[in-house]
Amino acid sequence: MLKPINKLIIPQPSIHFKNIHSGEVFSDLCKQLEQGLWRDIIPENYEYNTMQGLLKRPTWKPELKDVLPIYPRMKWCKEKKQLQDPYFIPVKQETSLKDFLMAAESFFAKYSDKKIGVQLSGGLDSSIIIGLLKYFDIPFSLVGMYSNRYEFRTERRVQHILAEWGYPTSLIKYENHLPFFDLEKIPPFQHPDHLSLNYSANNVMAVECEKLGIDILLTGNGGDNVFSDEVPENPEYCRWKPQVFIDTWLNDIVYAPQGVKLIPFYGDSQIMGAIYNLRIGQKEDNTKIWARNFFKDFLPVELVNYTYCADFWGLYISGLQNSLFIVRKLCTRAYEFTEHPYFSDIAISEMFNQDLLNAEKTMYQKIESRISLATWINALINIEN
Repeated sequence: MLKPINKLIIPQPSIHFKNIHSGEVFSDLCKQLEQGLWRDIIPENYEYNTMQGLLKRPTWKPELKDVLPIYPRMKWCKEKKQLQDPYFIPVKQETSLKDFLMAAESFFAKYSDKKIGVQLSGGLDSSIIIGLLKYFDIPFSLVGMYSNRYEFRTERRVQHILAEWGYPTSLIKYENHLPFFDLEKIPPFQHPDHLSLNYSANNVMAVECEKLGIDILLTGNGGDNVFSDEVPENPEYCRWKPQVFIDTWLNDIVYAPQGVKLIPFYGDSQIMGAIYNLRIGQKEDNTKIWARNFFKDFLPVELVNYTYCADFWGLYISGLQNSLFIVRKLCTRAYEFTEHPYFSDIAISEMFNQDLLNAEKTMYQKIESRISLATWINALINIEN
């Protein structure tokens, strides 16, 4: 017999919720879910929102009847009857390396009483954070996922170099925690989120952080924006949204239970302001040439003299293919519980009868939508034998 549960739902303080029909705002949805709000799921809206992406959150449609999640820094516009997701507007001023270092030092000082860790990916963005901590002689630990796949050979090399900069350093084999792994182990949570598909890798890192005593885990989220995007001369045309650098689901559901807070270094207003002024007027820079040169004294030469782009698609597909049995099981349960055709055998068969190696973005977005929604429903279900 399947039934919803409520008492074990993990708090999600990073977000609150608004009923766009009544205007009521809720700090959580526990009571509403207990009363059956989960039955009002609108899969088509969830899929639409997934395809719109984070940068278009104000255009999202309610995934639960009349209810919208309100993420950090978002506001409700009464006139437009729509959520607003404001852009970061920097202050235009002369900025030097010294100014940036002052901003970085100020950022790290906020956590002077905490044990700092950094996600060690082997990529440029997180490596800059590590190099800065080393420069300021601030103690830190490193936690990351490594892969033996050929396409990650450069990241592995950088990880091995930087592993000696932090103490202690823990690297975990990615192949044991691929996307779509451990979906049945996710605790019940309040609102569907596609980040749940990356639960396994993040959960093992969170547990490792707890073992190492890490309080704050810094990430390189947002580096792709601040180092790659075109930077307009007029600050009002800046299109950075630091709130989307924050992985609220991972923070609340995965890291917080282990006593760890996940913080994006590049989401700090002083850091963003300094980078904006340093890069002002620059065109799009997808290989991050400017960043590699500007931070060359803080980085291994492998990240300065060479450019490359990590390819996670192989890991993604391996995770999906290895999880097909569990995914079908989750969708079958979701159909039994909701009787919604979105999870029917026909719909699931059509989804997986496609060429999964097609590498077509829209196809994967639809697959992620269906699986993460089924995962959420299953997380709310207590299975009684």
